[in-house]
Amino acid sequence: MAGRQAAVVAIAATIYFAVAAVATHIVSTQYDLVRDYISDYAVGPWGWIYGSAFLASFVGTVALAVALWQTVPRPALSRSGVIMLAIVGITFAVDFYFPTDILVPGQPPQTTVGTIHLADAFLGWLLFVIAAPLISSRLKHDAWFGRWHGALLALSWLAVVLLVALVAVVVAKAPIGGLVEKTFILDRNVWALILAIVALRAPAAERSSPAGA
Repeated sequence: MAGRQAAVVAIAATIYFAVAAVATHIVSTQYDLVRDYISDYAVGPWGWIYGSAFLASFVGTVALAVALWQTVPRPALSRSGVIMLAIVGITFAVDFYFPTDILVPGQPPQTTVGTIHLADAFLGWLLFVIAAPLISSRLKHDAWFGRWHGALLALSWLAVVLLVALVAVVVAKAPIGGLVEKTFILDRNVWALILAIVALRAPAAERSSPAGA
């Protein structure tokens, strides 16, 4: 029961994030969809909208980790992946409390707060692209979760490719970092939403076998 309740929370939080992300792009017209990073939208008169999206991601990601821990049978559960996913959730809360500096493409942070934000955001991205393939790949060991193993693993590896592309864009100081980052975030949230729905609908799991790494 706790796992399904956590899955409901994860679904609701992910949907809220999507609504808030779209809304902030509509009202925060001072930012450019292609050039500006999404954290920029948490700064300014309408910054509270994307600020609330950060908190929704924190709640939703931790809830998803709980849902997976409770609903995925042990042979199909990557404990290390789920623990890393929970830490990813915590990084969203840190990003909320330490807002970004508004920078031109490729410019390093100018304040301590901005430096913390960037370092924490990169930590969250890095942990996610490690956790998602670990979690997705082990799902094949269960009949129910294994039905979505292929799609989830594909989304996981797409996240890896997009993160590499994002780093390359930042290093090159190309003015398309915002678009690449938002594509990465979209992929990450689609992965989370699908997995939360699958966890919600999962049959009662037999959890006596030891979990994988």
